[in-house]
Amino acid sequence: MRRFVAAAAGIAISMVGSAGFSQTVYPIDRADILVGARFDFKVEFAGLADATKVSVTLNGKDHAELFGKAATFVEREDGKDQSALILRDVSLAQPGVYRLRVSEGVNSRELDWNVYVSGPRRAKNVILFIGDGMSLAHRVAARVLAKGIAEGKARGKLAIDDMPHMALVATAGSASIITDSANSASAYATGHKSAVNAMGVYADRTVDPLDDPKVETISSLVKRRHGMAVGIVTILRSRTPPPPQWWPTCAGAANTTASWSNSSPPSPTSSWAVAARTSCRSPWKAASAEMTPTSSPNFATRAMALLRPVPK
Repeated sequence: MRRFVAAAAGIAISMVGSAGFSQTVYPIDRADILVGARFDFKVEFAGLADATKVSVTLNGKDHAELFGKAATFVEREDGKDQSALILRDVSLAQPGVYRLRVSEGVNSRELDWNVYVSGPRRAKNVILFIGDGMSLAHRVAARVLAKGIAEGKARGKLAIDDMPHMALVATAGSASIITDSANSASAYATGHKSAVNAMGVYADRTVDPLDDPKVETISSLVKRRHGMAVGIVTILRSRTPPPPQWWPTCAGAANTTASWSNSSPPSPTSSWAVAARTSCRSPWKAASAEMTPTSSPNFATRAMALLRPVPK
């Protein structure tokens, strides 16, 4: 028991210590960023900073040179004794490891971003199946129940076992080992780790939930760069993560409270509310719809109908 308590305390200290920087930077340290993907860049200073002494460099070059524009300095964020830098809608054109250095004249911090390229396009279309909350143990249990097991070996395989490409995602959030549906869906769709209840954004310290630094989803990127449509087939409600993470439109987002199953609306920090704010802040459009096998007699036909060109 003592060993367990000590281990738990060590984990807690590690998590708290990781956030104890004089500057908080988004995207976070060791972020994986796709070449050309858009994101918002932000630096939060612990106290008041002198704009003339603030320096932000990437690989030794001023950030404005690589991003093509300079960040906006906010002397008193939320009217408090805390300064910030914010730069919206930027991207990086070249792959490689970027060393970011932030200083306000007294304190400084260095962190790395891994900017990668996906390579030439090899597939016309992509179908991504997501088992929400499904671990390897769930698959083992399903295989045993569906096919049986004898002498330590399953008597058959599941259809998922024959899929040509499979991957696992570590589900820990940026500020908590225990995750939720919002930020775990965000990790799938954007490649960025975020905090609990945040979807498609880095949850910053400001009171306004609509101004958090945003990161682009895969669905937004393929529509913007390749003109592809995005269709969503789900057995979940359309506003329950992970489906909302994949369509970058405002459709339905303003009516979040109307579809809430309980008598009281969700809090501003709930997964649904954050999903709504994420969708409404995106300037890139894609196709989206909600369908379930029970509501569609010709499920496959209607699903394929989603994959059609969508006017901007």
